[in-house]
Amino acid sequence: MTDQPLFTEACLDASFARATHRETLDILNTRLHPALQKILAAEIASGNRVVDVGIDWPDAGSVHVTLHNHFDNRHTNAEAVFSLCDDPHYWHADYSTTSKPTHLLIC
Repeated sequence: MTDQPLFTEACLDASFARATHRETLDILNTRLHPALQKILAAEIASGNRVVDVGIDWPDAGSVHVTLHNHFDNRHTNAEAVFSLCDDPHYWHADYSTTSKPTHLLIC
């Protein structure tokens, strides 16, 4: 088994601040819920890129990740629920974990 991280700088959008790359990749590789890591990996493989990562929202201990391109519900599973928001003030859609703290993938 390899000790290589799942996510590398290649997953980050060109607009992502260089100074935060290391911290961001650490969050994606160690703190993001495994169900969302799988969805994120699939989205990155299809060409999508991460534009923002934050912690402790919407819950303490949670991680939220914003992707550049829209995604659909094809990755829905027992641990990750898809929701269509489609509000220009917020976001288009998201995947959220079914367990607490709630982790989010947003587009």
